[in-house]
Amino acid sequence: MRISSTDNPLVRRLRRYAESARACREDGRSIAEGLHLVEAAVAARVPISAVVVSEEASDDARQLARHTADTAGTRVVEFARSLYDSIAPVEHGSGVLAEIAIARPPRPRGLRSDAIFLDAIQDPGNAGTLLRTAAAAGVRHVAAATGTAFLWAPKVLRAAMGAHFGLAIHEDVSPDALASAFTGERLAAVADAGDDHFEVGWSDGPTVWMFGSEGRGLSDRALGCAQRRLRIPVEGAVESLNVAAAAAVCLFEQRRRRLGAKTQGL
Repeated sequence: MRISSTDNPLVRRLRRYAESARACREDGRSIAEGLHLVEAAVAARVPISAVVVSEEASDDARQLARHTADTAGTRVVEFARSLYDSIAPVEHGSGVLAEIAIARPPRPRGLRSDAIFLDAIQDPGNAGTLLRTAAAAGVRHVAAATGTAFLWAPKVLRAAMGAHFGLAIHEDVSPDALASAFTGERLAAVADAGDDHFEVGWSDGPTVWMFGSEGRGLSDRALGCAQRRLRIPVEGAVESLNVAAAAAVCLFEQRRRRLGAKTQGL
């Protein structure tokens, strides 16, 4: 089936999701665009309600769309190029997208597991990269405070490249709720006035790394809930790192230490 009308109900619905994170949140649906992201959604058995290809989609994109439709029990719909481009979260998308259900795991309580906490991180690219970094470092839980970009928005999904499907994502979590949600030590990543990240030790058990907004960092409320403040030493000509880069340093230093401890214990 080919669609070229902007009045089509599927077109209108997908455009709402592309333009409004609030619409995604309210309906519990979002858009996964791109070969890798759609493949990841299928592999994770994410519920898919529609599969769309552009009229200029490649053979690989069309083959994936058919496979996805067969797996999800839905049909493939072809959009005119202009319609597809108006919905895809990146300019000149790969030509295939899926309308997916948003996972809503139960709120954690006393969970003994590593986590990251995002405090008012608003840039979708940074938010998605943080999720991808957490998954790569073996962290499986993400908590986000109100004011953070909606983590299931299409642009965040695109930046995370499938990481969502291996994470438990908890939104609208206040800093005050972290202590009851997770048993791990709460570590605040700060630009200054903290202990040197590479020189001090921290808990051998689970941790909750706390990362603040791109401009002002962690809020006073979040800092008040942290048990430790750690800074990454940088050269004087650079004031601070991008929040996603800082998270990569923190999480992989943690991973390095843990792997080293396991090796020494052999």
